[in-house]
Amino acid sequence: MEKIQHLEALKAAPKFVHEDFDPGLADKQNEKVLSQLLDESIDRFTEGVNSNINDEQYRDLMKNDLDRFNGYNLDTEDREYICGFYEKIMDAIELESSDGVLNNWLYGF
Repeated sequence: MEKIQHLEALKAAPKFVHEDFDPGLADKQNEKVLSQLLDESIDRFTEGVNSNINDEQYRDLMKNDLDRFNGYNLDTEDREYICGFYEKIMDAIELESSDGVLNNWLYGF
């Protein structure tokens, strides 16, 4: 299944890598645990694909998974990176809109 392959590729890719103007993760000591949270989220989205959940259920899953990042010292760039990663997940599962979930987590509205 193509969606699963895209998700597996995202899981295999390194996370929080310094690229272009992105300085990478502000607090490097959290890199391993934050990468693990992203991988666990990918696993839950993979289960969602296998269970054929609907778009609203994907959004609920995304909201719950984003909440797992709230206990860490994340600056704006870190939060933007995480949102960008969830946009890649959305592309992989062909979810067109987060319906405000990403904006709400990133900006609080």
